Parts: sequence; C-alpha cells; structure tokens
Amino acid sequence: MPSLFGPISPPADGTIRVKQVSGLPAIMTALRGLDQALPPRDSFPFAQQGYLSAVFQAYHDTDDPHLLLAYRGDRLVGLFPLISRPMVRLGLRVREYGFPFNPNTIVNDCLFDGDGDSDVARALLERAYGLGAQSLILDHLPGTDDGQAAACLTAANQGLLAPTDRPTPARALYYAQLDGDYDRFMATRSRNHRWQIKKTWRKAQDAGALKVTAHCGADEIRAHLNDWFAVEGHSWQGQSPSSAMSTADRTFHTLLLDSLPADQVGRLWMVYLDGTPIAALRMIDGVGTLGRKTCVHTMHFDAAHRKIGPGLLAFDAMVQDACARGLAEIDMHGTTEFFARWSTGTRAHSSLRLYRPGLRGTALQQARRLNRRLEQRAADKANKDQADTRTRGAAKSLSGSAA
Repeated sequence: MPSLFGPISPPADGTIRVKQVSGLPAIMTALRGLDQALPPRDSFPFAQQGYLSAVFQAYHDTDDPHLLLAYRGDRLVGLFPLISRPMVRLGLRVREYGFPFNPNTIVNDCLFDGDGDSDVARALLERAYGLGAQSLILDHLPGTDDGQAAACLTAANQGLLAPTDRPTPARALYYAQLDGDYDRFMATRSRNHRWQIKKTWRKAQDAGALKVTAHCGADEIRAHLNDWFAVEGHSWQGQSPSSAMSTADRTFHTLLLDSLPADQVGRLWMVYLDGTPIAALRMIDGVGTLGRKTCVHTMHFDAAHRKIGPGLLAFDAMVQDACARGLAEIDMHGTTEFFARWSTGTRAHSSLRLYRPGLRGTALQQARRLNRRLEQRAADKANKDQADTRTRGAAKSLSGSAA
C-alpha cells in the first residue's frame, strides 16, 4: 500500500525537514501539490514536477518509487525522486536506489538552497538510507567540482561518514543563447554551416511538395502523435532494437501532454514531403537562468530521406521560430556533433555513487572496486589475445609470401 511519512505541512522554523512520499498514487498527489515557484533552473522543465510525474507513471510504477521533499521552514529546498535500481556484483544482489533511469531522464536537479545545499543533501541522504539502501546512485547532476554532486559528496563524507566514489563526468549538454534575431544568430555560425542549410532547403524543395508545420498545445500535438511515431519507426533509431521507442516510451510522450503545464507543452515540428511525414522534432518549453527557452526533447527523421536532410529543415525552422518568439535560449539537451554546430556553450554534469555508512558500506565499495579490477583485467587479456592473433596471422601471411 502507498504510504506517506513525515509532516503533512512543512515546518514553520528554519530546520530542514524531509517528507517521504512512497508509492505511485501518493507521489502523483504530492507532485501535483508542488506549486511553489522555484528560481529559474537550467534543468527545467526536465527536472520539474510535470515531467517527473510522466516519468514515474510511464516507467517506474513497479520500481518501489519514492519522493523525498526537503523543506527549510516553509520553503522547498531539495527533492530526491528515487527508485530501486538493484544490481548484482560478484554474485551478490545489492539493494541500490537512485534517480529514475529510463530513455527520457537525461538530467537531474535536486538541491535548491545555494550555500546550504550540503546541509539539504545530508538530510535527504539520511532519509534515503532509511529506505534500506546499501548504495545510492545520483546521476547526471548539474555542475562538476562545485556542483550538486560535490555538495552530496561533502554531506556524505563529512556529515554522515559514508564511503563514496569520486564524482565522475556525465553528459556535457549543448545549448544556444539567442538575442531575438535569427540573422544575427546565424552570422555567428560557420559559413559552411549556413551554406549547408540553404543547400538543404533547395534540395528538399526540388524533391517534391515540401511542408513544415509547427503543432502547438497539447490537443494539437496529440492529434499528430501517429505522424511522429510513424517517422520514428522509419528512423535509424526506430530500426535499431536498442534505441527504438518502446510502448512505455510512447506512453510517456502521451502522458507528458497532460502532466506539463500549458506553458511548458511546447511544439511538435513536422516535415512532410508529398504528404508523407519524414521528420519530427519535439520541443518543450521552460524558464532557465538565461530566460524563456525551448528545449529539444526528441528528434527523428525517415532514414530513406536522409539525403535531403529533413531533420536539419525541422531544426532550422524551429530556430527561426524561437528567435521570432524572442526566446533567450535553445536547450539542445544533447551531445551530438549536429547540436555542436548550433551551440554557443555546454553545461557540464556529473554522477556520484554513495555507500551506506558503516562497515557494510565500506565492504560493498571494496567489492565493487575488486569487481572493476577483475573486469579490466579480463578486458586487457582479451585485447592482448586479439593483438597476438593478428600478429601471428600477419607473420604467417608474410611467411607464405616469402615462400
């Protein structure tokens, strides 16, 4: 049965208190009740309650989900969305909890108190260990040496005396800062990039009846989901079993239309050639530290039409629209070379694994290190065996030639 722990209302003093919400129904209720306005964050809307609501519903109903909410007085200062992420190491099953792990969770953002982040992290970590976690994986947090992973590291090492691994670099995501003028922004791009865009538009227009549309709002986007999903099925992602959309992914995209506030729903850009959808670009909106922004969520194009660059057409149309709307930023939410050509900067992220305080946590950390050494030794041996085989083959070939 779902359970709700902690105070029903946040405390009125300055003490950090943590409310634990467990089970999907209770989590949905709690997320809907989070109407407090937080300062703009570069992770928004991907780490806000509307997005988290769809993530929990589509992917993690059966993963022992929990939501930890930290308050300082009556102000929300931290949030840990957690699921069970068990793993097996050296034949032993480890009870690990961590942030949601699925194809659509790219960034996490859990501490909102600035200089007090390490205090908030300590309170949240204490409650997380109370779930029975033997280890915690906090992945894709904003920043590096002075980011949220560093605050969690300080809280674990100094406050809880918990063993930790060092933070590891995670994704560095591209973004583009805008000033409201498309031509001025494009003037900062390379000459070759601008030429490629013009060439692509001409080639696509010569290929047939070209139409680029922007569908706005939940109802309009919902009416074109089948076109989007059809494009995905013919994309390189859709033709690869490891990256094709699953039923859960389609459920997530549909749920998102209902869970996001109206000003975050964004647009679905579609490219049609002779009436057939050949590219889809899903954008969602938010407010970051630079101001109002639109964010890449997914991008697909029909692999059969790769030569006319339908994905580039959708993206360029979106950039023109973002400039016309006076947006301050396009968050590309990705790491590919395609995004690099449009970007003006990157945002670094890092991940951290922490272990339960005490001897059992230390033993688990040492076991993981041993496991990594054994895996590396096996990989080195396999590489050496392959190199030796190639060397013997080359020597045998030369010997045969000499004879």
